[in-house]
Amino acid sequence: MPRTLLILLFISLWNLNAQENEKILFSEALNSTINTYNSRVDAALASGEFDYAKSLFDSLVKDHLQGSYIDALEFERFNSGIASTEEFDKPTILLTYASWCIPSEGEIPVLNKMVERYSDLVDFVVLFWDSKDTVRKLAKSFDKNIHIVYVDETKNKHMQTVNLLKHALGLSLSFVMGADGEILDINRRPPNKMNLSESQLFNQNITFLSRQIAAINIDHNININELPESLATF
Repeated sequence: MPRTLLILLFISLWNLNAQENEKILFSEALNSTINTYNSRVDAALASGEFDYAKSLFDSLVKDHLQGSYIDALEFERFNSGIASTEEFDKPTILLTYASWCIPSEGEIPVLNKMVERYSDLVDFVVLFWDSKDTVRKLAKSFDKNIHIVYVDETKNKHMQTVNLLKHALGLSLSFVMGADGEILDINRRPPNKMNLSESQLFNQNITFLSRQIAAINIDHNININELPESLATF
């Protein structure tokens, strides 16, 4: 009997090790397809096919990046104990910001409200591509439970973080990750559309962030049907 248990334990450990070895890192998945993606996007934009260019991003994420695992990436702490993606221990929504990219109306208030509701279940991380002084001014608008981190590219530090999370796919992104670091979704944050009313802008951000949370498979803790869809249900 003890021999049988030992064999079963060995098989379990071997299977676990095999599964770990099969994991594809985000950088590997990205590098295998980014050149083809960029060429196709450039051709689409040159032809004025803007909707097709957007669909190429969606296809890149769905067909190649979802299911990969985030690399060990570092950044500078601001108000957070987190200094690396290796320190994520809950499902995480990481949003990238820069001082020169104005967020859409209502985006930050909606984010703060979502954090109030779900921060026990989900870590919200805001990653700024800015200097510490700039981040200090901007961080005041965000809920205290949001992890504020930053990378100042002029310091020439954490360049792998810059290359993977900024240069490869652009600004204003949302990365949704499971507690084990699996990439569940990547999206561009809603643009600042001038032809929308204030309530429409709020609703667009509520819908967007609700979908980001819905992408996280956190079993029974969040009822997806109870996620707000508009100001009326917030």
